[in-house]
Amino acid sequence: MSDESGARVAQTLTIVTVLYRSGDMLAETLPTWVRAADGLPVRFVFADNWPEDACAKVIAGCLDDRYAYLPDSSNPGFAAGCNRAVAAVGTSHVLLLNPDVWLPEDALARLLAAVAEDPEAPIAVGLAMHGGEYVGIDLHPVSLFIDRSATVARGPLGPSGGAAVFPTVLYRRFGGFYEHLFAWGEDADLAFRLYAAGLRTRRLDVMLPHAGSHSVEGDDKLQGFRAFLLARNRLLVAARTFTWPLMLVAVPLLALAHLALGARRASQGLLRPFLRGVGRGLLEAPAARRQWTGKRFGFASLFGYLKPRRA
Repeated sequence: MSDESGARVAQTLTIVTVLYRSGDMLAETLPTWVRAADGLPVRFVFADNWPEDACAKVIAGCLDDRYAYLPDSSNPGFAAGCNRAVAAVGTSHVLLLNPDVWLPEDALARLLAAVAEDPEAPIAVGLAMHGGEYVGIDLHPVSLFIDRSATVARGPLGPSGGAAVFPTVLYRRFGGFYEHLFAWGEDADLAFRLYAAGLRTRRLDVMLPHAGSHSVEGDDKLQGFRAFLLARNRLLVAARTFTWPLMLVAVPLLALAHLALGARRASQGLLRPFLRGVGRGLLEAPAARRQWTGKRFGFASLFGYLKPRRA
C-alpha cells in the first residue's frame, strides 16, 4: 500500500454511539454531528439499548444512508453496546461518542487531521463538563481512575469512553471493552491494558460540550445502580489489569479509599448499593483476572506514567 493510499484509509471514521433513554438529548446533539461531518468520510453506528424512545426516528430524520442502527431492548450495557457497534464498522478508525456531546463544526475535520498525523495511536478528545475541561483518563489514589484535567502536564492514561478515537484494528485486537463491567470503568480497564502494552494515547484539545450523566439524571434507582457499578468495577479493573506486585500495594490503598468513598456515598444516600458493589467486586475479582491474559500494568508502567511528559 502506498503512503498516499494509507493516508486515505486512515481518514475514514465511524462515530459509534451507545443510546439509553437518549431520545431528547440526541435530538439536540445529532444535528451538530451532521453539520460537523458535512463533506467528510464519516459514517455512524448507533447501538440503542433502549429502543422504546424516539432515537430511531431522530436518527432517520437527520441522516441519509450513512448509518447503521442496532437496537437491543435487553440493555446489555455500554461496554457491550460499543463492542457490538464496532463489530459492524468498516472504517479504519472509530470515534466513541456519547449522545450528550455537541460537536463544533470544525471538530471532525480537526480530528481527522490528527488521525492522519499518527494513524496507529488512540486519541483522547477533550470534553467540557460540570464547569471543567478534561481530556482522557487519569490515575487517582482514592478512586483509582478519574477524568483527566486538561491542565495536567502528563499525557492521558487512555481515552475516555465519552469521546475516544481508536484504530478499529487496535480496538478489536485488545478485545474492546470488558463487557462484564457493563458501564463506568470499562474505558479505564482498556486504558490500563493499552498502557501496559506500550501504547500511548495522544490528546486532542478540542473541547466538546458534554452534558454528562443524562441517562441516570433524576432516577434514584439508576443512581444506585451507578454507585454499585463504580464500587464493583474499581476492584475488577485493578484485579484484571494490575501485576501482582502492584496489587500487593494497591489493595491496602483501595481498602482505605473505599472507606472514604463509603462515607461520601452514605451522605448521598447510596451506601447500600455501594457496599453491595464492594462485596461483588471482591467475589468476582479472581474470575475477572483470569479473563485477561495480556500484559498488565505494574510499577514500571506506573513510574513511566507519573513522570511528567507532554502528549
